[in-house]
Amino acid sequence: MRGSSQNVPHRSGPHAPGSLWRDRDFRHYAVAQGISVTGSGVTTIALSVLAVVELHASTFNVALIAFASKLPPLLLSLHAGVLADRRRKRPLIITCDLLCAAVLLTLPTAQFLARITLIHLYAVAFTVAALQVIGSNASISFLPSLLGPGRIKDGNAKMGAGNSLADLIGTNSGGALVVALGAARAITVDAASYLASALLLWRIKHREDPPPPRKAGTSQWAEIREGLTYTLRTPVVRSILLSNTATSFVLAASSALWSLYLLVPA
Repeated sequence: MRGSSQNVPHRSGPHAPGSLWRDRDFRHYAVAQGISVTGSGVTTIALSVLAVVELHASTFNVALIAFASKLPPLLLSLHAGVLADRRRKRPLIITCDLLCAAVLLTLPTAQFLARITLIHLYAVAFTVAALQVIGSNASISFLPSLLGPGRIKDGNAKMGAGNSLADLIGTNSGGALVVALGAARAITVDAASYLASALLLWRIKHREDPPPPRKAGTSQWAEIREGLTYTLRTPVVRSILLSNTATSFVLAASSALWSLYLLVPA
């Protein structure tokens, strides 16, 4: 019966055997995430160049851009988690990707019309960061549904390595693209990455189960309170949260200084 094993069709989904890279849906998901992270690295560089070089931003102005991009995680993370629990995740991620692309394209359009301003940069930084918070929460929740409990550990490991590589590529290629295309036009690369991500996610064939029904009268604040209680009472989760919060605070403070003091002398 050795020949019978050659006739077994390839399966994709939460219970498919073999390497995750043979799973078509996981490949689409992983590549979509990687492309999006790479594009975001380009925008990080381009926004700083637009502010400092083209709009002659002060230290305070550059700090405001960094602040605008870091504020949404503080304001929206808990609400985004509840939203991801109440909705199907894949359509939510795709919607956020498409909206991010649309928001980013306003920058090259404004430069073409000679109407780009610091207020515009603040608004784009805040809006894109807010959409990323919503999309990333849904994305994290979507992976267990896509892979199933038996493969989630392997999936998280591969996603972590892939996203780290994508972030490195995006950050390093961002400078080259800004030099070659100009800051505003380089941001179109990030917009294109969001469109590519949305397309790849749309091609995923796996269909999620509908979200579990909520108890009658359960408010969003009650769900947030329940999540906070679990986080604060679980030592491992609490430690991870505090560590990430401290790291994000330091990186947010230093990123404004890097942008200003690296670009002004140039």
